[in-house]
Amino acid sequence: MIEFHYLVDPIGLPEKKVADWIKKIALQYSNKIGMINIVFCTNEYLLDYNRRFLNHDYYTDIITFPFAENPISGELYISVDQVKIQAIELGESFDKEILRVIIHGILHLLGLNDKTKSEQLEIREAENKSLELYYSKNKPEPHFYDQVYDLVKMIPSGRVSTYGALASFLSLGSARMVGWALNQLKGKRTEVPAQRVVNSKGILSGKNFFGPGEMEVLLNQEGVEVKNDKVVEFERLFWDPSTELDL
Repeated sequence: MIEFHYLVDPIGLPEKKVADWIKKIALQYSNKIGMINIVFCTNEYLLDYNRRFLNHDYYTDIITFPFAENPISGELYISVDQVKIQAIELGESFDKEILRVIIHGILHLLGLNDKTKSEQLEIREAENKSLELYYSKNKPEPHFYDQVYDLVKMIPSGRVSTYGALASFLSLGSARMVGWALNQLKGKRTEVPAQRVVNSKGILSGKNFFGPGEMEVLLNQEGVEVKNDKVVEFERLFWDPSTELDL
């Protein structure tokens, strides 16, 4: 769960879009979201935190407190005052700079650091790629196959998901995109449990990408009963990433 808190006036942040974006970034690092609080505050508020908790006597744009690594949990305290100053200095819009600061904190929770020059370059590159994803207007990136595969790997054994649910979570625009990605697996099928992906009615519509009867056998081995190419108790076994990955 991602919650936004304001100790200043609201900044017009599209909270749902930002939260969905953060979940996708976590997925790219084979992680998911536990409990994250993002707190927007003033320069003086964050300066007090910087002095008390980090023994630093200067203004900063963000302080990140990590609580857990997987799923990632923590708190991000962001100075809206400082972000406005940085946006002006960099000739950047406030909206884009606040997103950069937010994802900077998330990347820290995901294990990236910025102590050395090489680490700073790595996290800045990750910020840029994350911003590209945010502003892509939900168009699939060239690497979206890997995003599909990473998400399918998260479907628990004994559960099934659908092409549509996965496509919706990844903002791919069409369930067919997931089907195309899974169709490209070929010899890598043992690495990705594609048998756990069925259509919206629980039917094994992807069975032709497997050997004869193979998809049903694989599901049976995981405790999923199939009759007439349809998952029995589909509703009970259905795994929706939009809810399951928002703990």
